[in-house]
Amino acid sequence: MKVNLDLVVVTHNSAMVLDALLRSVPAWVNIIVVDNASSDGSLAIAEAAGARAIQIGRNVGYGSACNIGARAGSGALLLIVNPDLRFEPGAIEALVAAAVAYPNAAFNPRFYSGSRRRFRKRSRLLSVSESWQGAPPEKDCVIPVLHGACILIRRQHFEQVGGFDSEIFLFHEDDDISLRLRQAGVELRLAAGAVVDHAEGRSSLRTLESGRIKGEAMGRSLVYVMGKHKLPLDVQAERHRTWLKLLQPQVLFSSARRSKLLGFIRGLHAGPLDDFGKSP
Repeated sequence: MKVNLDLVVVTHNSAMVLDALLRSVPAWVNIIVVDNASSDGSLAIAEAAGARAIQIGRNVGYGSACNIGARAGSGALLLIVNPDLRFEPGAIEALVAAAVAYPNAAFNPRFYSGSRRRFRKRSRLLSVSESWQGAPPEKDCVIPVLHGACILIRRQHFEQVGGFDSEIFLFHEDDDISLRLRQAGVELRLAAGAVVDHAEGRSSLRTLESGRIKGEAMGRSLVYVMGKHKLPLDVQAERHRTWLKLLQPQVLFSSARRSKLLGFIRGLHAGPLDDFGKSP
């Protein structure tokens, strides 16, 4: 298949899942791996697989690293994926076929996590009326928001909206670019013939510290994107709901969940990104 396509994957201590992703990618795809300061050999795995490996040297965040990877390529199509993803045979070809059929659109495949179907029905940046109603779709169709774990987009559209917002370190970057694409007149579509398996939340090694950082990033990003798009956000109510979650038995007996929720509370009231990831 002769298609000028750049696959961009961002790693941060993703060695345990990266090889499975790279093995599922057809040989004709140009793979660009952007490494956010891994210490587990992620970069070596990428190089051994023949991918173009870019070492940043520090963790600049997911969206910023995706932008770096996109700029390093020249393909008319960009396929942006998480490292904990695996393509079923023919999935990338089906995404490309969808892009040919609908040239003014960006695409998600059909997501599974093992045997469980996954589908994003809503976003904090959209009204209830704009959310998906009913069961996940089985056929190609317009969808309300893109799931950031796997997005096929024309380079022209990606550059038209300025790529991912570099002010967002992690989380809600897919909501934000989805809204900007919609505002630019680009459709968001499901390519139902493309199937992927997503081992959710396993892009990086899980530790209490990484959970805290992810929670804090989620809180910071929520405040930022709601403000950016001039949408209401009751921070005190968000904080109150999170404290209630901390009292639930399944959280009280899980140090990982507690760490992430406490990080989220801190993120809701955090300042600039300069000190991001530092211990409180």
